[in-house]
Amino acid sequence: MPAEKSVAVLDIVQHEQDVKRILELAEELQNFGAKHGFNVFQPGAIKELKTAYLLGHNWIKNKKKADACSRHNEEELYEYLSGTEKGSGQIDRFFKDGDGEQHKKHLQSVERILRNKKFYLSFTDKNTAKPLHILRIYEVEPAKILAEAKRQLAASTNTISHIGFNEKFAQENGTLVYSE
Repeated sequence: MPAEKSVAVLDIVQHEQDVKRILELAEELQNFGAKHGFNVFQPGAIKELKTAYLLGHNWIKNKKKADACSRHNEEELYEYLSGTEKGSGQIDRFFKDGDGEQHKKHLQSVERILRNKKFYLSFTDKNTAKPLHILRIYEVEPAKILAEAKRQLAASTNTISHIGFNEKFAQENGTLVYSE
């Protein structure tokens, strides 16, 4: 019988002062983000903001469109995917083609790729204590992202899938634009 994994616990009483400081800093950070109109704790927000900063893009605060745009042209959209070293970034909820409503959802999935001028795949330190430590960023053409999405969908039996892009894909299909 396999041994049970231990649970990593932070003793609130033993580390009360540190916990208070963490919460104070988190509230300060949230207040600062709110001053600029966004929730810093929205999943991916800070990593996207850092990627935009490193690439010289403007970050799009709401999630109705892409992740960023050109500083000179707000219609030039960019999508960011990120993963840890040896991991992958992904496009969530990509629909296979089909009839009726399924076809409509598939076209929307394709549009989420083709609306972008470029995709940027970033890879962060595998150390989970450093989730914002971006090591490398690759620029990939949307056509290459779409071709890979279609390839993965064809191999899937699901009507909806998460499409993953690892660093090997980025190296073979993109250009390294940032390296620490």
